[in-house]
Amino acid sequence: MVEPAMPGALEIALAGEAVALLPERALWWPRMSLLAIADLHLGKGDHFRRAGIALPRGGTALDLQRLDALLEATRATRLLVLGDLLHAAVNDAPWREAWSRWRAGRTALSVELVSGNHDRALRTRPGLADALGLHVHGTRLAFAPFVFVHDPADAADAAGYRLGGHLHPVVRLPGVPRLPAFRFDARAGVLPAFTAFAGGWRVDREPGTRLFACAPDVVVDVSR
Repeated sequence: MVEPAMPGALEIALAGEAVALLPERALWWPRMSLLAIADLHLGKGDHFRRAGIALPRGGTALDLQRLDALLEATRATRLLVLGDLLHAAVNDAPWREAWSRWRAGRTALSVELVSGNHDRALRTRPGLADALGLHVHGTRLAFAPFVFVHDPADAADAAGYRLGGHLHPVVRLPGVPRLPAFRFDARAGVLPAFTAFAGGWRVDREPGTRLFACAPDVVVDVSR
């Protein structure tokens, strides 16, 4: 059994490992004390507001509060972001202060990143990863039996079960709004976007594919 037990979590076997899918759109790998999320997109709201699109403020703070709750519940020692931790250039972006305060309060936590397409600033600005308290692994991290990536399609040659994000999968069920979802097939899995401010790729039931919807407070197997 996956420990610690968390309300609403769904325990599954994945590539021979016991993991838990969490309603807050995260995957918990207890044997490695690792919490995996994808597509945090820090500063996405700031970026849209600078482009003249009116959006409510506070999205980054809410996402970090949700992340705090997961870290406290799991007691994870490693946080692995599967790409797109950032959304755009950082410069004087308002979210940086919130992130810095959050990171300063969790100095014992290893915050790691598999680089995604939105993380360009981390590749082009020396010292930025250190300033944000990150360890960047590049575009993939082999951690048997998994290979962590951003877009699973970019690592088809990998020797291991690929886990990524990028696609923001969602499902539609009768009578309810679309829900973020985990999607797993025989060779790769996709996590839902962690940020609450994300579009979605609709995924449907297919033979050989497992789908798990993140309903409020519970993960539900909707494969059938």
